[in-house]
Amino acid sequence: MKAKESPPDLESLQERKQRLVRANIAELALAPLIERGFDAVTIDDLAKAAGISRRTFFRYFATKEEVVTSEFDEAGTSLLAAFRLRPRDEQPLLSLRFAIGSVIERLASAPERTRALMRLIRRTPSLRGRFLVTQDEWRDQLTAAIVERLPRGPKSPMLARLTATVSMGAVDAAMTTWAESNDRDISAVADEAFEALSAVVMAATHTVQGRKSHR
Repeated sequence: MKAKESPPDLESLQERKQRLVRANIAELALAPLIERGFDAVTIDDLAKAAGISRRTFFRYFATKEEVVTSEFDEAGTSLLAAFRLRPRDEQPLLSLRFAIGSVIERLASAPERTRALMRLIRRTPSLRGRFLVTQDEWRDQLTAAIVERLPRGPKSPMLARLTATVSMGAVDAAMTTWAESNDRDISAVADEAFEALSAVVMAATHTVQGRKSHR
């Protein structure tokens, strides 16, 4: 007797559908937030802009902040996946710079809208705080991925965490600089940020070596 084929993973299909619906609601709800400012828009305004009820809105978003930061929900996942695809013997900081290309592509697909979104985040304390939490989550995930590459040793956890932390700092600096510009290429700004980061790392290295030589 021929075995019955397993049914499709209905849960994953449902999750995918909810993700698409959530993204569509956020797309529509962001318009009044960008146009009028975060504090001037209510939950009812967002629901109306998305063509849904207030009750439906809360099925997908717990707060107004989530509508904005949801734009970056998958960016961290893409960044981590791209990092894991890089050669394991590659310097982690270099791997991260290449991996960030996946995030850059997402931002560059709609530059004016993304710039407006980043400006909204920068001038709204609650959004800025929530976005920093998102970046912390990216950092923790990257730290774990970097540790997997490094030889086991007492310094490895600190090296991994610092590599992830300074990389997130470079990304934040690049995104802020790009958002405040009018026509700069985001990839060029990211290169500039990581070149500056390399200079900082070199300066710190020389400082440590200088201190050791004078002991």
